[in-house]
Amino acid sequence: MASKNIKRFLLLFALGVAYGFMYVMPYMKSSFYDQMIAAMGCTNAQLGSLMTYYTIALTVSYLPGGWIGDKFKPKPILLVSIFGQAALSFLFMFTYQSYTMAVIIWLLMALTGGFAFWPALMKGIRMTGGDEEQGRIFGVFEALNGCASLLLSFIMLGIMSIAGGGDLITGFKSALACMGVLSAVSGLLVLLLMPKESAYGSDGEAATGKITVRDYIDTFKIPGVWIMSILVWCYVTISAVASYLTPYSTNVLGMSAVLAASIGTIRTYGCRMIGGPLGGILADKVFKSVSKEQVLGQAACIVTLGVFLVIPSGVNSGVLVVLLLLVGVAMFLCKGTYFSVQPELGIPTNVSATAVAIATLIGYLPDMFVHTMFGNWIDTYGNAGYPRIIIYGTATGVLGCIAALIAVRQSKKIAKKAA
Repeated sequence: MASKNIKRFLLLFALGVAYGFMYVMPYMKSSFYDQMIAAMGCTNAQLGSLMTYYTIALTVSYLPGGWIGDKFKPKPILLVSIFGQAALSFLFMFTYQSYTMAVIIWLLMALTGGFAFWPALMKGIRMTGGDEEQGRIFGVFEALNGCASLLLSFIMLGIMSIAGGGDLITGFKSALACMGVLSAVSGLLVLLLMPKESAYGSDGEAATGKITVRDYIDTFKIPGVWIMSILVWCYVTISAVASYLTPYSTNVLGMSAVLAASIGTIRTYGCRMIGGPLGGILADKVFKSVSKEQVLGQAACIVTLGVFLVIPSGVNSGVLVVLLLLVGVAMFLCKGTYFSVQPELGIPTNVSATAVAIATLIGYLPDMFVHTMFGNWIDTYGNAGYPRIIIYGTATGVLGCIAALIAVRQSKKIAKKAA
């Protein structure tokens, strides 16, 4: 038993590292904006357009990718995607001066990082444990993913500083080489640690290769898929709201910009390493139900966001830091387990990748409009726009609570039928 658990932890580590590395390059402008502009010689608008092309291609790829993820075993899909991403890192390192090539590479990264990779990854994680372990499995994965992302960021910054010195372009190329090498290493970890048949669940033997077109269509008819989609939607929206707490803290509450940025980074990575595993433990050990843990997580988001509607300007910085971090923990209580709710909601393992693809497609739609909407509120109302954003977030938390309560009721019905 101990040996089995160690192997599964190492596998989750490998998957967490692979996932953490997969999205660093597509989103690298958030950390290496000046270096990309200097190296590529492109305009700000062109650099921004790369993300537009990537997001559109990513969105379009999810549904066919879900079908592929259920038709074939997770391991070969993951390996093709990971090594493909490594190859694209090296390709961009040699062709970064061509904007046309950059567009092509960003579109291809939507295939390596979206398409079948994401659904297959979620399915592979689900298949590493039984139904009673899903909360902890996804929670641990979330924490390991956060560790990997944070580690890679520090490694790349270090290499860029040492190799580039004052030369932005040399540092940029060094960072790309670093990404390519580390992506390939993560692929080797998956190759070595992921068993050919990575199924531990009760229905794991039938998990892959037997999905038909009828199964694919019927997945859209499973109520649990839509409940899971709403839970993802609510997390994505609340996460967007939380990103505006940084300027709210500086512009309204009086926190310094440096401290606010530092807390924002900790909220993104540090809170993930706390909230994910904590949510999994609560789901599996305390509530014995992921759905009930989701109720708690959504309620925690309502409370922690709602506090910002009543705290006064000039509040003690220490208190404000704690409140900001609590929002992060509450968010990751939700994110760490929202895909692990599948067994409770009667979603069969053989269509798990398709279900994840549907939930991702629907759940991440807020990213296409809420940031623009929130920005317009701030432009129109000034600092008075921030309370509107926070109210929107708390209202979304209420929707999430309702969806989670429906999930609890649905899981009880399914358990009763199975008994």
